[in-house]
Amino acid sequence: MDLDDKLPIVYGAAFDSYEDQHEDECLPGTRTDILLGIREWAFSPEGRCIFWLNGMAGTGKSTISRTVARSFSEAKSLGASFFFKRGEGDRGKAMKLFPTIARQLAKSIPQLNPAVQQAVYDDPGIAMKAMKEQFDKLLLQPLLTLKRPDLPIQTMLIVIDALDECEGDNDIRLIIQLLPQLQKSHSLQLRVVLTSRPELPIRLGFSKLNNEHKDLILHDISREVIERDISLFFNHRLSAIRSERLLPIDWPGKINFQNLVLSSVPLFIFAATICRIFEDPHWDPIDSLDEILAQRNDVSKLDRTYLPVLNRLLNKQSEKQKRLLVQEFRQVVGAIVILESPLSVISLSSLLDVPKRLIQLRLNSLHSVLRVPEDETLPVQLFHLSFRDFLLNPETREMTPFCVDEKESHQRLTERCLLLCQNLRKNICGLPSDGTLRAEVDRQVVDRCLSSDLQYACRYWAHHLVQCADLNAMIRDALLFLQKHFLHWVEALSLLGLLSEVVGIINLLQTVVPGDHYSSISDFLYDAKHFILKNRQIADVAPLQLYCAGLVFAPRTAIIRTEFKKYLPTWIRQLPRVDERWSTGLQALECDSGEVNSVAFSPDGRLLASGSNDMTVQLWDPATGTLHQTLEGHSGPVESVAFSPDGRLLASGCCYGTVRLWDPATGAIQETLEGHLKWVDSVAFSPNGRLLASGSGDKTIRVWDTATGALQRILKGHSGPVRSVVFSPDSRLLASASTDMAVRFWDPATGALQETLEGHSYWVESVAFSPDGHLLVSGSADSRVCLWDTATGALQQTLEGHSGAVKSVAFSPDGRLLASGSHDMTVRLWDPVTGILQQTLKGHSDSVELVAFSPNSPLLASSSDDGTVRLWNIAKGAPQQTLEDHQQTLESHSDPVRSVVFSPDGQLLASSSHEMVVRLWDTATGALQRTLKGICNRVVFSPDGRLLASGCGGMTVQLWDTVTGALQQTIKGHSDHILSMAFSPDSQLLASCYGSHTKVVLWDTATGALQRTLKGHSDSVMSVAFSPNSRLLASGSRDRTVRLWDTATGALQRTLEGHSDPVRSVVFSPDSRLLASGYEYGTRVRLWDTATGALQQSWAFKDRITSLEFSQDGSCLSTNLGSLNIQSSRNNHSSSSLHMNPGIFIEQAQWIILNGEKDMHQGGFPS
Repeated sequence: MDLDDKLPIVYGAAFDSYEDQHEDECLPGTRTDILLGIREWAFSPEGRCIFWLNGMAGTGKSTISRTVARSFSEAKSLGASFFFKRGEGDRGKAMKLFPTIARQLAKSIPQLNPAVQQAVYDDPGIAMKAMKEQFDKLLLQPLLTLKRPDLPIQTMLIVIDALDECEGDNDIRLIIQLLPQLQKSHSLQLRVVLTSRPELPIRLGFSKLNNEHKDLILHDISREVIERDISLFFNHRLSAIRSERLLPIDWPGKINFQNLVLSSVPLFIFAATICRIFEDPHWDPIDSLDEILAQRNDVSKLDRTYLPVLNRLLNKQSEKQKRLLVQEFRQVVGAIVILESPLSVISLSSLLDVPKRLIQLRLNSLHSVLRVPEDETLPVQLFHLSFRDFLLNPETREMTPFCVDEKESHQRLTERCLLLCQNLRKNICGLPSDGTLRAEVDRQVVDRCLSSDLQYACRYWAHHLVQCADLNAMIRDALLFLQKHFLHWVEALSLLGLLSEVVGIINLLQTVVPGDHYSSISDFLYDAKHFILKNRQIADVAPLQLYCAGLVFAPRTAIIRTEFKKYLPTWIRQLPRVDERWSTGLQALECDSGEVNSVAFSPDGRLLASGSNDMTVQLWDPATGTLHQTLEGHSGPVESVAFSPDGRLLASGCCYGTVRLWDPATGAIQETLEGHLKWVDSVAFSPNGRLLASGSGDKTIRVWDTATGALQRILKGHSGPVRSVVFSPDSRLLASASTDMAVRFWDPATGALQETLEGHSYWVESVAFSPDGHLLVSGSADSRVCLWDTATGALQQTLEGHSGAVKSVAFSPDGRLLASGSHDMTVRLWDPVTGILQQTLKGHSDSVELVAFSPNSPLLASSSDDGTVRLWNIAKGAPQQTLEDHQQTLESHSDPVRSVVFSPDGQLLASSSHEMVVRLWDTATGALQRTLKGICNRVVFSPDGRLLASGCGGMTVQLWDTVTGALQQTIKGHSDHILSMAFSPDSQLLASCYGSHTKVVLWDTATGALQRTLKGHSDSVMSVAFSPNSRLLASGSRDRTVRLWDTATGALQRTLEGHSDPVRSVVFSPDSRLLASGYEYGTRVRLWDTATGALQQSWAFKDRITSLEFSQDGSCLSTNLGSLNIQSSRNNHSSSSLHMNPGIFIEQAQWIILNGEKDMHQGGFPS
């Protein structure tokens, strides 16, 4: 396996990339002390793992990094390098940092390659996983398995530059926290040089590293050293400038030279920019020197760097020309400095709708601050981020008219992006079929059909929109765009491999679209988010499935389905029955760990923690469903998780009695609290953050000091394991629930027992305080939810409805809703004031273990033993009853339902169950019409709808009057269980087959008398069917034959042979001319001519056939795997020439195949 193909990285991030080939490195004789210090540190066995080189903007950090990387590369000691750069796409993000470093390390150290390859093979999507998981699997584990016993320990350096230009403070802190683990490698001495500005998140990150880093502050280096180095820099550059610009050998003179040096200290960027100004052929260097030295000393050094560049643009210009020049500057350069990713002149021209000639004209005079390649297809880039900061600084307006209004620039870019995106359309790359996989599409085809400017517009229009000046206008434009092009836009991002960003973009838009003011776009975004979360996996694999599986399986009233209904596949004659609307369930987070015991939201709602039986805690982004990181360290299943009020700590309780405190930003273990003798079922922080309570199977509650980890006190009093603990909102009360059926109130300051609440008749599983602290709710294994007055201890009300133990209870942040999760696999939402059930949330397939509300969004999380965490949007809630693919929910059976069948006119539904009854329902109203008692395993209506036959008692058939419910006949004579029954078309005969017997029995339905016994099969008969014209009876048998009988005489007409397995089903066409038969366990269907017995066609499938049925007009044969068209080449009555089209079938239980092409996915991915 080639890592180049399988592990996506950030091209251009390495020190020697094509993009950065013209970047400066330190001149010989400059920065010597720093470079020597880094080399000595790197090769010293006692050296700390990280060398943090920090300094203000322009102090030369990147130049030093590049020089260090170059020198170590030449010495074969460079492992990897990554140069962050804000505004250059993935170079400004942490997502691909570790994959990029891993790829480079595997090339630098070939012995690492197999382990990295194996990690990618085991998890092909590792580059999209949480950073900690990337670090562990791609770097740490391969390094730990590296064995080089015959070689001395080698020093390898990793250079990470400009960490402050990485998006996301949490990502920055996590990088700093993870890197020291590289020193665990015993086969290599790994060192990391990391540079950044001294930003607060970085300083805080390093403050938590104990003796694991060495730092050097560039702007604190002595002025004399910096002045000397800048002098050497000027000497070198000015010598070349004098030669190139034909200047006097003594230019600029000693005094001017010294002034230039003094003006530059301590910013090397100032010196570099001055030299680029002198090099610019568009300006006279002598005039430029005068302008630079004439700058006021009271302005900042950055202002003195860039003002001369801009001011000279206005020289000798008329007022009209100045106004035009400033306007064009803001239009072109104002866009360049706020782009999320750099673009070429050609792409800028298209995106901005500005002639290429004009862009070149405006950039020609700015070569000292912008890198403008001669090749128009290469991106225009900033030399230094400080130029952007200068232009966007409001204070710049007072010094130059070239200042850029950031919001106005974002608005112009938004308008242009949305206009460009109007060119999107379905199947923009001309893929051959709707099932074409993205992996099969040549990237060159994608780039040809989606130009660079259009790619940029698709990816970043929303980022610019949320920063616009006139947000209202842009929101309206965005809605119009989405209503017309939403699916086209998502298709484009999928083709670009960026589908994972869609949910984040929708979330970003939702932050600026209050639902009460912009209901149309708010509703659209809500619907779009559901649509993407449901379809993102298949759309990422096959982009055009958005229009097939996405629309076909979307709810009937879904906005996306309605807006884009013209794209519904026309080859589907009858669309499948779908839900009326999106369910309350937003998404399911699939945990590979099995049972999920606990969930908790962080205080800001941005993280969701889950504790599982696999001994891990997982941290998720609830907005996108992305797994951020997996915390490992417990030695047993994690029973409970809780965030501290400030979000800086995460507590988890383990079945082996320990409690761990984690830093959720970095995943580092902060403290392990030991003392419980048995499992810890519950952990809870006090709202003031000072205390942590843990409830255990040892019947005690322990209260810990969160600052020190010290045990404060042990609360004893329960006579059974403590299942739940919770603090009151004012931190003055601690409530606990136990298997002793009691709830107890404690004073956490003294440990005194305050009150005992009794009322449940079984274990109390969970307790929670209302936000105002006036109520306490408890959920019990007695299936009840109880509400208590915390002041008096009085029971206020009891909520009943669950059919299993109530495992968890929680109040919404506003106190208006109460959620309960139960062993009955449901979550119920109640009004805590009235006790009225508001909603029942169904979707879990096993017990619901815990429920938790998000503190700042309408999300409810539920964890289950089915291995999932489900997120529900309770704001857009479903109706009061729960309808799941039903028009009605018919509830009455107390045991599993074995069989259901509709009457011929569709007005009745019969259901049979293990409880020995058949129930008849009115399908229009859902009302129970009749209850017919008997042990039933088969039910079938007569064609006239007047009789219902039920195979009862295992070996008898009962005939019921469907109008009166009276038992008409009891047919005895079977000596084994009934396998199949069928009425004749006139309802006068009933055919039955049973057990291991080889015969078919015909009964008179009026008298119950035996009419005829049909013998001939050599093994048990499994299925029977009458022909619609009543002349034939077909029987399918385990002897692998189908036999056709004359119903009038009982004579065997013919035997149909050819099946290789038992025949499970037989069915006649409406005109009685064809018979279809299917195997019991096989994957073939055969079509026969009933007049001749000739085999007309045989079809093979990759999945099991479980049902066969002809359409009413006989043109289609329906199976559980799809429909097959039946056609005649001569006329409708000719059987000899019947043939079957390739038709539709399902491959591997996922793909619907139409005429040999993958056309639609069944939507089998989890939502």
